[in-house]
Amino acid sequence: MSYISDSKTPPVRDSRLKIGIGFGGSVGDLLRASGKGRLLACDRSFCQVSACQLHLTLQMVMTMPDSVTIVHGASGCGAQIHTQDFPIRSGSAARGVKRGELIWMSTNLGERDVISGGEGKLREAILLVDREYRPRVIFVASSCAPNIIGDDIDEVADTLRGEVAADIIPLHCPGFKTRVVATAYDAVYHGLARNLELAPRPHEDFAPPNGLSRDIDEDKREYARRKARTVNLINASSIGAPDERELTELLRAIGLNVRVYTEYVAADDFRFLTEAGLNVSMCAVHDDYLLEHIKEKHGTPYIISSMPLGIAETREWLLNIAARTGDMERAEAVADAREAELRRGLAPFLPQIKGLRVLLSGGVIRVAAAALALKELGCQVVAVRPYHYDDLSDPIYERLERECPGLSVNVAPNQAFELVNIIKREKPDVVLSHGGSGVWATKAGAVSVPLMSPNQNYFAYTGMYELARRLARATQNDALQRRVGENARLPFKTGWYGRDPYSYIEQDRAFE
Repeated sequence: MSYISDSKTPPVRDSRLKIGIGFGGSVGDLLRASGKGRLLACDRSFCQVSACQLHLTLQMVMTMPDSVTIVHGASGCGAQIHTQDFPIRSGSAARGVKRGELIWMSTNLGERDVISGGEGKLREAILLVDREYRPRVIFVASSCAPNIIGDDIDEVADTLRGEVAADIIPLHCPGFKTRVVATAYDAVYHGLARNLELAPRPHEDFAPPNGLSRDIDEDKREYARRKARTVNLINASSIGAPDERELTELLRAIGLNVRVYTEYVAADDFRFLTEAGLNVSMCAVHDDYLLEHIKEKHGTPYIISSMPLGIAETREWLLNIAARTGDMERAEAVADAREAELRRGLAPFLPQIKGLRVLLSGGVIRVAAAALALKELGCQVVAVRPYHYDDLSDPIYERLERECPGLSVNVAPNQAFELVNIIKREKPDVVLSHGGSGVWATKAGAVSVPLMSPNQNYFAYTGMYELARRLARATQNDALQRRVGENARLPFKTGWYGRDPYSYIEQDRAFE
């Protein structure tokens, strides 16, 4: 079922998937709880911190060139946008996209607006943005307050579409409605798919070359051939330009045309999103909502499995695509050649990183795929900490259970108090984590290495080489981390480190 066609607002992932944000135990136990569909029954009697889907929504949509964003809500809801100006401008430059500084506005709802409604302010803001900046697209991101009082941002957008030149795209992203920040991906794709053209205009986009008439049947055959040989890679904010280039080069090496969506893509280019023979997800967490809609409405098949991290996962990712496009022989030859080259490059680092005890914390698919890659490098994975868990992740966690039986897993959206406890208990040599968690690892005395960065390679063969190189370099000298760990004061009582790190997770109901 496509929610995009039938509803103004996307469903939250809490209800759309079998999902959970709290768990502590083994991967095998996690899979059994997932199979029962009981993960959401797990809860915490104490929660240190969480994340708001509005921030991730804004982080994604503000990458679109020639767009202005209106945050409909209190002014503080947009405060985090200032942290995104440099990353988005540098990400645009890395992809050859020209843009200036980010432009955004807030409707600045106050107490009076919460009582009387904020639709009037939103209308004024849209007209002002269109008049002053003339953008191609105006995003309207609705935060908590307007959703509580019932402001209808879609109705406001509909009444103004004849008055403004821009496309208005409502985005429903109130943080209070979901405990899973990844709902933001669905909110973005819901808004884009409902309000942008996803199919070309036949008489405008497909004129014959040089304006000359050609044989119609020949044109149809050429069109069908080019479409079948075109693959869309679907990206998201956790995937940088170096990884996009790495995967694009792999697919071009087997003779495929490649386009990359949806971030950093101009609004008019979305008309060609459906002009492909196959959509390929770079991460299952991001894309199932959009890809299922495109398949249902436009008939484009898709692949959504793991992430191409490490040797085995990259080969499987490439061969899955080649099996759909009829390029298996070429794909196997490319994989063989790149793997041989990679193994030669890895040789100097393997003796240094072999046996390293590693803890991973981050996105649910990324930590599992990275754990399998680390095992290929000879490291010992002591635990993985995905931000959430859902049934789309079952296949890769089943592989993880086979490769690392009994591996400890802590499902936790951040929750630094659990992370520090696990670090003190497991004493990993290295913690691979998203940026916000690295400081806690360092304060606990462990070497911290980024699990992802938009400016570095992580995917495929170059990414595997870079991972080994970074691990080797980071562990050459851990004096800084040891001294910080010995002297930093963490905000947790000493007695906490002797307790079960999962003692605040109520998960008995997951196995009923």
